[in-house]
Amino acid sequence: MVGINDLAREVAKDANVSVKSAEEVIRKAFQKIIAHVDKGEKVRIAGFGIFSRKMTKARTAKNPRTKQPIKVPAKNKLYFSASQKVKYK
Repeated sequence: MVGINDLAREVAKDANVSVKSAEEVIRKAFQKIIAHVDKGEKVRIAGFGIFSRKMTKARTAKNPRTKQPIKVPAKNKLYFSASQKVKYK
């Protein structure tokens, strides 16, 4: 698995900046994506995909240990739809 430190090192090398600067930019970019999605906006990154928010419905599920029904409330989830360039076959 590749982490943010690994990405920051690669970006820093390619952009000829410090690893710390690259990591800060990556973190800030994700913070901005999350902030816009939290407001209900879609964030489209050309050639990569679209980040959006989707509401799941409330439902009843079963506790796997006790088999008792439990209520799962409706909630917002982060959704990512990859562009055709990113999708794997």
